[in-house]
Amino acid sequence: MEKFHQEQVERIDRLMKIVEASDPYKVMSGLSFYDVIVFTCESMWHLKDWILNDPHFGASDQAALSKDIHATRCLLICADIANGSKHLSLSRPRVGGALSEATGLHLDTEKGICQEFYYVCCSDPADEFHGIEIRTLLRRCRDSWEQIINRHYLSQVDTWLAQQSAQAGNTASGGPKIRLI
Repeated sequence: MEKFHQEQVERIDRLMKIVEASDPYKVMSGLSFYDVIVFTCESMWHLKDWILNDPHFGASDQAALSKDIHATRCLLICADIANGSKHLSLSRPRVGGALSEATGLHLDTEKGICQEFYYVCCSDPADEFHGIEIRTLLRRCRDSWEQIINRHYLSQVDTWLAQQSAQAGNTASGGPKIRLI
């Protein structure tokens, strides 16, 4: 079965529904919320591998796509969290991002809210993401992916259409006609 980057995007979106739920325990069973956060960070960061290795993604400039991904700070913090959880410790962190030991809890039984809070810790306390709640970081990452995908997905289509139009040339001379839908 072929796999494409959309499969990973859908996985991230399923995890984000749990992460952003007012009571995540109602929409999952058997997992701790921390597990879900780690899975979401891993999926969020490793979407880059799916996009960069998907032959159907169709970026016109693969190097620019990779540069765009690796220049997005929230994704690099997510990478440190993901790789730190995967490898236990990081010998070469990208930006020094991790989950803080500090946590919080919002419990409101009348409203059905039971949320645990986890915070991002950066090696540089002046970093804009230092102290941010994990849901906020993950939402920024997901929104950044959407922007990156919109900039690069099938970006070679414009080039292909221009080539097809040039090849079609003068349709009055009997050349092939292109119909764009």
